[in-house]
Order: sequence, then C-alpha cells, then structure tokens
Amino acid sequence: MYPMSTITTGLSKFQTTTIESYLLSSQIDKATIVRIRLVFLRIGEIDTLNEKYQAHVSIESRWSILFEKFSYNLSSDDQQRLNNGKSVSLEKYSQSYWHPQLYIENGLGDLKEQIKYSAKLNKENRTIDICEHRDIKGCFWEKLELQHFPSDIQGLSVSITSMFFTDKVILTADPNYFSGINREAFVDQQEWSLYEHIDTKQRYINEFLFQTNDDDDDDQDNDNQQITNNTENRKRSILTVTCHAARQSEYFFWNGFCLIFLITLLSFCTFGIPLQNLVNRLQVTCTVVLTSITFRWTVNRSLPTISYLTSLDKYGLLCIFNLVFHAIWHSIISVIAWEYTTNYSVTKNSWIMYLDRGAFCVFFSFFIILHIAMIIWFY
Repeated sequence: MYPMSTITTGLSKFQTTTIESYLLSSQIDKATIVRIRLVFLRIGEIDTLNEKYQAHVSIESRWSILFEKFSYNLSSDDQQRLNNGKSVSLEKYSQSYWHPQLYIENGLGDLKEQIKYSAKLNKENRTIDICEHRDIKGCFWEKLELQHFPSDIQGLSVSITSMFFTDKVILTADPNYFSGINREAFVDQQEWSLYEHIDTKQRYINEFLFQTNDDDDDDQDNDNQQITNNTENRKRSILTVTCHAARQSEYFFWNGFCLIFLITLLSFCTFGIPLQNLVNRLQVTCTVVLTSITFRWTVNRSLPTISYLTSLDKYGLLCIFNLVFHAIWHSIISVIAWEYTTNYSVTKNSWIMYLDRGAFCVFFSFFIILHIAMIIWFY
C-alpha cells in the first residue's frame, strides 16, 4: 500500500499537468501557427573552449491569413502573379502589418540580419501564405557535451522564438518544407565532420510577472490573483533546429592518447634498473609522474572548465595512478632490500629479485587489460 501523501502528490501533479495541457491546447486554437524552416548555409569555426560557433543560416517563417483580410496594396502585375499562384515580394511589410516578431534565443553579440517578405496564394483553402525570409550571420552559443571527448558528437542548434506569447503565436516545424544543411560550405572540415540529419524540437518556457512596490495594499489580493491567471498564459513557444558535427579525433589520439601511452610505457623501463640502484628507480618514476601531470594540464587548456571528466581525462588519470603505483612499489622493494640485504646487495636469483619480477608482470598485465577495456569502451 502506498502512503496517502504519495497518492495525493501524484494526483495533484496529474491534475496540474492536465490543466496545463488543456490551457495550452486552447491557446493553440486561438494562436497563429507559424511554420519554420531553417537551412544551415554555412558552418564556420566551432570554438570548443568558449562553447560557441559561427554560422550563416536562412530561416523561412510562414503563416496564413484569410484572402479577404489581405490588405497589402499590390500592383496590377503582382496581383495577377498572386492570382496565378506565384510568389510576390512585399516591400516594407513589417512596418504596417502584423508579423510574429521572431528573434534568435541563443545568438551572441550583434547578428547580421536581412529580412524580406513575400506572399503566395493557397488556392485550396483560399488563404494567403505570408513568408518571412530571414538571412542571419553571426555567432551562436551552444552547450557542448564533452564526456566522450575527443570522440564526441556535438549538436549545433539555433533556437527561434517570438516576442508574442503562446496565446498569439505558436512556432512549429514546417511539414511541407524540411530544414537542411549545406555540408560543403564548412570551414572546420579538418577538425569536424558534419552529418546531414537535422533535428527539430518544439518546447515552451514560462514567463513571470513581477509586482512593483508601488501597488496599494488594498488591491494586493486582487493583483496577486490577476498575476497568477496571467502567468498561466505567459508561455513562449520555442523551436530549436539542430545539426550534428563529429570531431575528427585522429589528432587527439596521436597527440593525446598516444603520448600518454608512451609516457606510461616508459615507466616500465625502470624495472630494468638493477635493484642495487633503487634510488634511481624512484627518481625516474617521479620524473615520469610529473611529466604526465604537466602534459595533462597542457591538453586541458584546449577545453572549457567542466565539472566532469572526459574520456581523455579518465585515461590520463588511470595512467597517472599506474605511475604512482610503480613509485609505491619501488619504495616497498627498497625497504625490503634494505632490511634483508647488506647495502642493497641483491644477489642474482634471490627471492627479492623474483618478487620484483612478479610485480613487473602484475603491473604490465594490468596495463594490457586496461587498454583492452578502453578499446572496447571506445568502439
């Protein structure tokens, strides 16, 4: 049996979700549906360190109005072209007529925009399809997920929203004209590989009203109720169009994984130093540890500050722990040699030598198993 509090909480959440869905569906019936198509004309530099990228995109936004309500003054030639089902250009349309007031949510800095309007007659339902052609160049912010760096696949998105709330405008992907990408015009082809697949996601965000301190205390209850009612309707519609790019990881495999592998492999050479010179073993191992740590810091300079470990970080840390275990072992065998020999004079075929060789086999076996597991995990 479930406790009564759990059942009550579940029912309240279900009721809240049902009410929100009903309010949103009622708003959609009253709002203007704006159909969005976005084409990535050119993808510029992808800046992993600052989590942004440059792009040139083209956005087509279409919405329909009744033929009888289309009051734009057209010339006789344009009127004839419109009646024949052809597209006509609308000059200075946004200055006098309604439009959805779109803007880019994840744009950085000043975006270079060119906006044009056109109209086309839909003969099936006798409506006019208004199309806003928006050409944008600039930088866009994108949260990069680097858990699998350097074999990561990043989504490069453009989020489009409107100044109007959902009671006025609903943004959706155009079912007749699909979004796309030009894979040929790509600056970072040496570092990234673009995919043809495009994702579109529709979502809604809440907006909040704030009451000023100048409101009268007598009207506070009424104002709070009004704010609560208005907040339910203050949602913005957002359409996010995303393309995907895979990092060309060969550079990081050769200059990252390979170098860490060689540095760690070098530590096994210390087992070739005779047991009479155990102090030299410790010196070489500690030097290799510091070299590995310094190299890891150098690699991390090309990445943003993140709270989790990438694949390269995990591999580097495992190799550093391997080196630390080598140093610990050399310290242990040094103490054993000091206790059971005279001045570290370990004779050939003594039990201390066989113990040291056994430790070498254990460490090297662990090293091989680690890399087999890493290869299986990568592929």
